[in-house]
Amino acid sequence: MTRKEKLSSMKGSRNSRTSMRVKNSRVKQRRLTITRKRIFLIVLTLFLLTGTGIGYVWSNFKTTEIGYDLSQLKEQEMKLREVNRKLRLELATLKSPQNLERVAVSKLGLRPPTPDQIVILP
Repeated sequence: MTRKEKLSSMKGSRNSRTSMRVKNSRVKQRRLTITRKRIFLIVLTLFLLTGTGIGYVWSNFKTTEIGYDLSQLKEQEMKLREVNRKLRLELATLKSPQNLERVAVSKLGLRPPTPDQIVILP
């Protein structure tokens, strides 16, 4: 009996124990067919994944950049607060009566009024 005859006789035969038809033919390998629709879906998926990745990296970059900007602004705020504190102290010093009297006498040449220079208004 040749191999072809054996195979053809086995195709229609039944298993002696289970009485089920046995199909001993080899399973044909299915070829992967790529259609235009599948190509479109693959390209679309790759595009979406790339876009998502770029969006994620961009958001992390922006977060880091904003963090740096925030730290610089806090440092600038501290410097401005210190300048403001010094200017308030200088303003208080310049407004003090002792300082005003000293400047009036030394720089402007003023002196206290004499009693005949004082005018009382009714």
